[in-house]
Amino acid sequence: MHHDELWQVYAPNGEPISGLGWESERGNPEGCNSDKIVGVAVVFLYRVKDNGELEFLWQKRSEEIDRYPGYYDISAGGHINLGESLVEAAIRETYEEIGVSIEADDLQFLTMIPFNKNRFAWVWGVDWSQREDDFNFNDKEVSEVRWVKYAEMEEFRKKFAKPPLQKDKLTFLFLDRWLEMHGYL
Repeated sequence: MHHDELWQVYAPNGEPISGLGWESERGNPEGCNSDKIVGVAVVFLYRVKDNGELEFLWQKRSEEIDRYPGYYDISAGGHINLGESLVEAAIRETYEEIGVSIEADDLQFLTMIPFNKNRFAWVWGVDWSQREDDFNFNDKEVSEVRWVKYAEMEEFRKKFAKPPLQKDKLTFLFLDRWLEMHGYL
């Protein structure tokens, strides 16, 4: 987390409020008993191997990071900065955290999910099947990445993911439904 960021604030209908930012150093608005809503862009990189097996990329959070060091997290994600679009945030976070460039056309919208009363996540998938694994961790947020077979992801998530993801059934139910709709399951 960069403590000098201003996060975009959203109205209850999901529209960004122009010029209104939340100071990231104050943490999540819910912890401050605020009525402000902030957003998170989440990107799942996935690939289909030659044998048809589906895998998802997980990142291991650095021991140097202030929240959940050493736990695994989704491929990339983070707060949407003031004035930044949802797609711009997804692209930026993917580059910042795992050092790969993606384009807007790479993003496949999965869903929008409330994390809590003050934070919502817009979730995308990116098909990495035809790309090279050239990941780079420049900002010391991530220490390594790991491809996890879809069939093993539930157990992996419950054992190794950061605590909020260990309990997060909703995101993974939506992910399963999206995979079903697109013929992966």
